Amino acid sequence: MKNLNLKFIYFIVFLSLISWAFFAYFTMNTQIHNQEIYAEIINLSGKQRMLSQKTTLISKRYYESKDENLKIHLKELIDLMTKDHSYISSNLTSKEIYDIYFSKELNLNEKVKNFLKTITLFYETNNPNLLKQIEQNSFELLPLLDKAVSTFQKESDEKTAELLKREQFILFGTLLTLFLEAIFIVIPAIRISEKKEKELLELNESLTIKIRNAVKENLKKEERIQQQFHLAQMEEMIINVSHQWRQPLSVISTVASSIEIENELKQLTNEELSQKINIIMSKVDYLSNTINNFNEFLNIDDILENINLHQTIEKTLFIVDSSFKESDIKISKDFPKANIFIKGSSLKLSQSLLSILNNARDFLTIKRSKNRQLFIKTYQKNSFVYIEIEDNAGGIKEENLKKIFDIYFTTKHQSQGTGLGLYISYYIIKNCFKGTIKAENTNLGAKFIIKLPLS
Repeated sequence: MKNLNLKFIYFIVFLSLISWAFFAYFTMNTQIHNQEIYAEIINLSGKQRMLSQKTTLISKRYYESKDENLKIHLKELIDLMTKDHSYISSNLTSKEIYDIYFSKELNLNEKVKNFLKTITLFYETNNPNLLKQIEQNSFELLPLLDKAVSTFQKESDEKTAELLKREQFILFGTLLTLFLEAIFIVIPAIRISEKKEKELLELNESLTIKIRNAVKENLKKEERIQQQFHLAQMEEMIINVSHQWRQPLSVISTVASSIEIENELKQLTNEELSQKINIIMSKVDYLSNTINNFNEFLNIDDILENINLHQTIEKTLFIVDSSFKESDIKISKDFPKANIFIKGSSLKLSQSLLSILNNARDFLTIKRSKNRQLFIKTYQKNSFVYIEIEDNAGGIKEENLKKIFDIYFTTKHQSQGTGLGLYISYYIIKNCFKGTIKAENTNLGAKFIIKLPLS
């Protein structure tokens, strides 16, 4: 009877632990989904501020120069701003946000539409009388768009705070369940064990086999606990990434405000405007890439396939081609004529290479040299293939060489680097391809050497 009661209590406790686990999973899943939506909307609403002013500037420049290329660019900006506004207005997250866009007092939705309507009319008629109205509409839109962005950010922070409260609730419930397990299961089990110790010594060989099987089952449970611990670490990393969004958003707001002020004072040159817009766009890319990279990192799989190494490298270079050209970086390739095949995931290999390429681009851009170069070389040696990526940015400080693959380590400013990029490269090369990666300094700069087993 006592054993039956003990089993029943164990079943209740075990069922409670499963319930806490499912509750924690669904809580995290919902939070991640909400953060993805907020990240996209904050990204687009922040971009709306830049687009409203850029379209105004392009309209003026087109009227003054009659350059058809500017007219084409103006149409692209109008279409982009229209598309982004449609997405935002269709995905409003709260009554407060809804009031910003649709209340009679603020009515941001109508003001954006009027602005787009006036810009479109100017695009079609080239009427100079509309320029003043466009400029006035742009000036009125900016504080409302700022309010929308800050409200979205506030709601995102509140969601994160709510998650932290739920974490505490889950932790308390789990500890309470374990405490009850100790009182009603562990302690009685110890007493029964002491009472039956003599009988256990007399058990036959079959009982020994059963005990061994039970030990194996316990080891499996321990492995599952380790996996849950790993998931908890991922949860902490997600929270850290969400905190890192705040600084870039602050930079975007500051730069956008400076554009407005300098433009009103007639102190904003085209070159300065281009530089500030590049800063804003880099921060927007940073926010998006942080989430995309982190999602890829969480979804690392073990599906293997034969990969054409050079095709994968070329596809990766195509992704960064525009940014490298914009930064005036020349890429030199040295590949053997014969195709090289390795086993693994082409997506993961591309992601690993992309982090290294982006890192090299950032340091080459900081260098501000007229002769920015990146060298990529592949070759076979014994049963391995080597990928070497070298830049001429001057190299990495010796004290940082041993730490560049550590998680969260970065030599960049907090608003520019998360310390995840090279760590993800290291993780993928080691765990997905069973290879190695190292960095060293050369006469030109930094060289990354990747060693992978051939198929």
